[in-house]
Amino acid sequence: MKKALLFIPIVSLLASCGGKNPNLRQTDLKILSPTGAPAVSMYNFVNGLHTVLNPASELLPEFGKDNYDIIVAPAKGGLTKIVKANANYQMAAVVTFGNFALVSTGKDTDGILNAGDNVLVFQKADIPGSVFNFLYGELGLNVYDVPDVSDTAGPLNTGSITIAGDTIELDYVFSAYPLITNLKKTAQVAERASDAFASKTDGKRIIQAGVFINKNLSEEKADEFLTLLNQDLISALAFPSNIANAFNLFGGESEQKNKFGVDAEAVLNAMNDRNGLGLGYQKAKDAQAEINYFINDILKLNLELNEEVYY
Repeated sequence: MKKALLFIPIVSLLASCGGKNPNLRQTDLKILSPTGAPAVSMYNFVNGLHTVLNPASELLPEFGKDNYDIIVAPAKGGLTKIVKANANYQMAAVVTFGNFALVSTGKDTDGILNAGDNVLVFQKADIPGSVFNFLYGELGLNVYDVPDVSDTAGPLNTGSITIAGDTIELDYVFSAYPLITNLKKTAQVAERASDAFASKTDGKRIIQAGVFINKNLSEEKADEFLTLLNQDLISALAFPSNIANAFNLFGGESEQKNKFGVDAEAVLNAMNDRNGLGLGYQKAKDAQAEINYFINDILKLNLELNEEVYY
């Protein structure tokens, strides 16, 4: 990829020839994504983008149908559907590499994460919880869990959580961007999970969400989409304002939140904080060893990830 691609202005990636929003790139692709960072990665494909709040119940079942050309999904769920349910999709790329962080509540007297500290984690049985356990599971922590990242908002603000009538004073909360940015807790971030993971694995990355291509989509259309997506993410990492500009062309704050789960300001703040959303682009076929390590060594899924899994 030539360095010049970094400087492609957003207007050169947009079209104005009909469709849902004439100011944004036109596409006839049907794309499904959960809200949050995965949806933000599709910022220039909003005219074809459908989003859901609950991937487990609203997105993963779509792997058994042919309603969408492209599904952006948690890597764990998408690969499990391909291997165990013979879903008619292939993994083409990784687009988010972990947006989790350990946030201090300011109540830890020694300021060091160690045995006996009270920590709140979200989605303990899924990717966030598995990453947390890999990084900190041997420290002897008192771990409490909540179902969703949104459930960490209150505890991040109060430094406590009530469980079964008992109030637990928390030393740390394992949460995620952009929520951390929205709550103005970036100064309290004790450690980013992506940094800790890379340090512990000799540079490997968290394989959080990937792009899955329907096998019925023509190779020409799939390749064109992936080329543009790669350019979009290179552009977004160099100039986060490009994402915000596209969001604002799409609609106002409420429309942005309804579609992406976040608004332009939150995205811009999170991206300007060292790419807090963890966006990026990596061709899946070129990262097979890294993906296999994360799926089978970290998540313990024991999936047979052969060449047929990847686009």
